[in-house]
Amino acid sequence: MNATAKKTCGNCGASINATAQFCHACGAKQGTERKPIPPPLLGLVALVVVIVVAVVAYSAGRSSQPAVAPGGAPFAAAGATGAAPDISNLSPRQQADRLFNLVMTAHEQGDFGRVNQFASMAVQAYGILGDLDPDAHYHVGLVSAITGNAEEAMARVDSMESAVPGHLLAAMLRNSVAQVQGDSAASRAAHERFLENYQREISAGRQEYLDHGSAIEAFRQQAERRTGRSTGG
Repeated sequence: MNATAKKTCGNCGASINATAQFCHACGAKQGTERKPIPPPLLGLVALVVVIVVAVVAYSAGRSSQPAVAPGGAPFAAAGATGAAPDISNLSPRQQADRLFNLVMTAHEQGDFGRVNQFASMAVQAYGILGDLDPDAHYHVGLVSAITGNAEEAMARVDSMESAVPGHLLAAMLRNSVAQVQGDSAASRAAHERFLENYQREISAGRQEYLDHGSAIEAFRQQAERRTGRSTGG
């Protein structure tokens, strides 16, 4: 297989696919001039303001039901129930995750206006964190998938699989993209890829697998039904 051609992001300098329209590291649209990076403190202050506005705007429409990712697997959104939370003591990563939870809850409720409102906020929040772990790539990729940006979602898949070949969340994200696009063959391939790597990966005990344990288990059962294969779990 030929190596994928690469280019350098004009905004952050990351190495990305030559055909990518957006950078998987910073989210910048390619072909634009490099923009100055805001001082970290200003970025964090702006993020706090954005999340305060988002939480207040969303609090009246919150639901106690679990969010559901494309493809039917549940997503346990931490802090998605009860009164609007106090976010003043949250870390930047926790603030980004809170916005992600708002997006997923709005998606589960079918409130696509709020999905679109919070999706860009969530992507920007993760963008100021710098290097992302596979869990954060999964979050950004899932937000991208449900808002129709399949290329960005697949860029996150590439980032996850470059770091950890056979990563389970990467297979789940592949399926989410396929579901949104109505691509049954790609969806089945994602289920098969997941099952092929399941035993090895689940034995690795990665933290993101613990964090998404219920979603991974639901996807495993879905994949076994879809393919007729068993992991023996």
